[in-house]
Amino acid sequence: LLYVRIDRKRKFLASIFLRALGLKSDEEILRAFYSVDKIRVRGGHLHWQVSPHLVGLRLTGEVTDKHGEVIVKAGKKITNAAYEAIQKAKISEIEVKVNDLAGAYILQDVVNTSTGEVVAEINSELTPETIAKITEAGVEEFDIFFPERDDVGSVISQTVKKDTIKSHQE
Repeated sequence: LLYVRIDRKRKFLASIFLRALGLKSDEEILRAFYSVDKIRVRGGHLHWQVSPHLVGLRLTGEVTDKHGEVIVKAGKKITNAAYEAIQKAKISEIEVKVNDLAGAYILQDVVNTSTGEVVAEINSELTPETIAKITEAGVEEFDIFFPERDDVGSVISQTVKKDTIKSHQE
């Protein structure tokens, strides 16, 4: 956890300090410190929007272009050269499996639009059960982040999770 101490007085969570500086919600704080990726759900399949954050990942499925030629083989790491090849092929989304999202956290509350039920809470780990609930709920897209892959680590995520104060007024 990350704490702040001003004038050697009482210490408090850094997320409270960030709210006082103008970051209003948990989502704003997390977006300020973590790299965010967008996942779309179509036909029960997950599609990861192509971004530089894919470099270094090892996907369980193949990445193919529009002609069916394999750019990245299944189980191989996406290198900078492979990422450039993906961009050159004008691929905007890559189909991913549940296992590829291990270690991911949800960036905002995911709500079932028909019932209004919160399927997944902000800053919670993305599990296979959560992904199943999201696809059943008919959610079209959601944002994720990987605390362990960013330089910040899980410190800010854990601090925001522990923080009970959720608004600027509080």
